[in-house]
Amino acid sequence: MTSDFKSVHLGHDIPDLSGAFQITVPAGTDIWDKPPATHSFNAPIIYRTSTVGKFKSARVTVSAAWKDQYDQGGLFLGIQTTDTPRWVKTGIEFLDGVPLVGTVAKDQWSDWSLRPLLAETLSIEGVAILEVENASDGSLWIWLVSEGGQKLPLREVAWWGDMAKDTELWIGVYGAKPAPHGEKGELVVKFEGLQIQ
Repeated sequence: MTSDFKSVHLGHDIPDLSGAFQITVPAGTDIWDKPPATHSFNAPIIYRTSTVGKFKSARVTVSAAWKDQYDQGGLFLGIQTTDTPRWVKTGIEFLDGVPLVGTVAKDQWSDWSLRPLLAETLSIEGVAILEVENASDGSLWIWLVSEGGQKLPLREVAWWGDMAKDTELWIGVYGAKPAPHGEKGELVVKFEGLQIQ
């Protein structure tokens, strides 16, 4: 499964993705754009390439020993166009001492939404099952999935339906640690059950 995957900003070899695996994330890394002039895109990403029209869904379980403000990891979709870069990320993000589910859909600039983790996962160091789905209505839907398989909606990305079907797409996982270099060490983000269709 690993052979057709690539990486950016990854400081180690791509691990075997067929089972549980992890990404080691250095401090000072992020994926985030905010006016007037913040453009951060230096976080480790492991991805495979497809197109918007061929992509159906992606799912993964993510966890870590979250400890510093904005520690994060989860699923990443990168839209590869010649104009303004667009991307979507969803996963766990650590805010004010609490792991939450964070989703950002970046068109011109980033937005950000948060919701609590499911109660069933709070006692096991902050775990979430995330899914992104290229829905039949043209939107991209982002789901938080319970251990029993129930899909809870996190976000509908409506601008997704405006992209050409042959637009190149990166689909994969990421980790980020915006805490400044030299202060907070590394973050190890754990993944399991990666499925991309």
